[in-house]
Amino acid sequence: MSLNVRNEDTRPFAKTMFLEGRLDTNTAVAFDTELDTMLESPIKVLVLDLAELEYLSSAGIRSLYRAQKLMKARAGKTLIVNPRPSVKKVFDIVKAVDLSSVFASVKELDDYLDVIQQKGETE
Repeated sequence: MSLNVRNEDTRPFAKTMFLEGRLDTNTAVAFDTELDTMLESPIKVLVLDLAELEYLSSAGIRSLYRAQKLMKARAGKTLIVNPRPSVKKVFDIVKAVDLSSVFASVKELDDYLDVIQQKGETE
Protein backbone atom coordinates (compact mmCIF):
# COMPACT_ATOMS: atom_id res chain seq x y z
CA MET A 1 0.00 0.00 0.00
CA SER A 2 1.14 3.54 -0.67
CA LEU A 3 0.87 6.85 1.11
CA ASN A 4 -1.54 9.55 0.02
CA VAL A 5 -0.96 13.05 1.35
CA ARG A 6 -3.49 15.83 1.08
CA ASN A 7 -2.66 19.37 2.24
CA GLU A 8 -5.14 21.95 3.43
CA ASP A 9 -4.94 25.51 4.77
CA THR A 10 -6.86 25.20 8.03
CA ARG A 11 -6.09 28.52 9.72
CA PRO A 12 -4.22 31.66 8.67
CA PHE A 13 -1.03 30.47 10.36
CA ALA A 14 -1.52 26.71 10.03
CA LYS A 15 -1.58 23.97 7.43
CA THR A 16 -2.76 20.41 7.81
CA MET A 17 -1.30 17.36 6.11
CA PHE A 18 -3.73 14.42 5.98
CA LEU A 19 -1.84 11.11 5.73
CA GLU A 20 -3.57 8.00 4.38
CA GLY A 21 -2.02 4.57 4.04
CA ARG A 22 1.46 3.62 5.22
CA LEU A 23 4.36 5.82 6.28
CA ASP A 24 7.28 3.43 5.91
CA THR A 25 10.61 2.97 4.15
CA ASN A 26 8.93 3.02 0.74
CA THR A 27 6.86 6.16 1.34
CA ALA A 28 8.93 8.31 3.74
CA VAL A 29 10.77 10.07 0.89
CA ALA A 30 7.45 11.08 -0.69
CA PHE A 31 6.26 12.44 2.67
CA ASP A 32 9.52 14.35 3.16
CA THR A 33 9.16 15.88 -0.32
CA GLU A 34 5.58 16.99 0.46
CA LEU A 35 6.76 18.38 3.79
CA ASP A 36 9.56 20.38 2.17
CA THR A 37 7.11 21.86 -0.33
CA MET A 38 4.69 22.81 2.44
CA LEU A 39 7.46 24.43 4.46
CA GLU A 40 8.17 26.85 1.61
CA SER A 41 5.25 28.86 3.02
CA PRO A 42 5.61 30.84 6.26
CA ILE A 43 3.51 28.68 8.56
CA LYS A 44 3.76 28.56 12.34
CA VAL A 45 1.74 25.39 12.96
CA LEU A 46 1.91 22.16 11.00
CA VAL A 47 -0.90 19.74 11.82
CA LEU A 48 -0.46 16.10 10.85
CA ASP A 49 -3.84 14.34 10.72
CA LEU A 50 -3.20 10.61 11.08
CA ALA A 51 -6.81 9.38 11.13
CA GLU A 52 -6.24 7.36 7.96
CA LEU A 53 -2.63 6.35 8.61
CA GLU A 54 -2.69 2.57 8.92
CA TYR A 55 0.98 1.80 9.53
CA LEU A 56 4.03 3.64 10.83
CA SER A 57 7.58 2.26 10.62
CA SER A 58 10.88 3.57 11.98
CA ALA A 59 11.43 5.42 8.69
CA GLY A 60 8.06 7.09 9.21
CA ILE A 61 9.00 8.02 12.77
CA ARG A 62 12.18 9.65 11.43
CA SER A 63 10.09 11.69 8.99
CA LEU A 64 7.70 12.85 11.71
CA TYR A 65 10.62 13.73 13.97
CA ARG A 66 12.18 15.66 11.07
CA ALA A 67 8.94 17.63 10.68
CA GLN A 68 9.04 18.54 14.39
CA LYS A 69 12.70 19.54 14.13
CA LEU A 70 12.16 21.73 11.04
CA MET A 71 9.17 23.49 12.58
CA LYS A 72 11.02 24.04 15.86
CA ALA A 73 13.91 25.64 13.92
CA ARG A 74 11.46 28.23 12.58
CA ALA A 75 9.90 28.77 16.03
CA GLY A 76 6.82 26.83 15.02
CA LYS A 77 5.03 23.71 16.19
CA THR A 78 4.14 20.34 14.76
CA LEU A 79 0.91 18.93 16.15
CA ILE A 80 -0.44 15.43 15.56
CA VAL A 81 -4.15 14.69 15.60
CA ASN A 82 -6.30 11.57 15.35
CA PRO A 83 -3.67 8.84 15.56
CA ARG A 84 -5.12 5.35 15.34
CA PRO A 85 -4.47 3.19 18.42
CA SER A 86 -1.78 1.18 16.60
CA VAL A 87 0.08 4.34 15.57
CA LYS A 88 -0.31 5.87 19.05
CA LYS A 89 1.19 2.69 20.49
CA VAL A 90 4.26 3.18 18.25
CA PHE A 91 4.61 6.72 19.63
CA ASP A 92 4.33 5.40 23.18
CA ILE A 93 6.98 2.74 22.59
CA VAL A 94 9.50 4.76 20.60
CA LYS A 95 9.09 8.08 22.43
CA ALA A 96 10.61 9.93 19.46
CA VAL A 97 7.57 12.15 18.99
CA ASP A 98 6.74 14.82 21.55
CA LEU A 99 3.57 13.28 23.00
CA SER A 100 2.40 16.66 24.31
CA SER A 101 1.78 17.53 20.66
CA VAL A 102 -0.50 14.54 19.99
CA PHE A 103 -4.24 15.20 20.17
CA ALA A 104 -6.99 12.60 20.21
CA SER A 105 -9.43 14.67 18.15
CA VAL A 106 -9.74 17.76 15.99
CA LYS A 107 -11.84 19.41 18.74
CA GLU A 108 -9.05 18.90 21.26
CA LEU A 109 -6.57 20.39 18.77
CA ASP A 110 -8.86 23.36 18.01
CA ASP A 111 -9.23 24.12 21.73
CA TYR A 112 -5.43 24.11 22.06
CA LEU A 113 -4.97 26.37 19.02
CA ASP A 114 -7.61 28.79 20.33
CA VAL A 115 -5.63 29.13 23.58
CA ILE A 116 -2.44 29.83 21.63
CA GLN A 117 -4.16 32.53 19.58
CA GLN A 118 -5.65 34.15 22.67
CA LYS A 119 -2.20 34.23 24.31
CA GLY A 120 -0.77 35.88 21.20
CA GLU A 121 -3.41 38.60 21.28
CA THR A 122 -2.66 39.47 24.92
CA GLU A 123 1.13 39.45 24.71
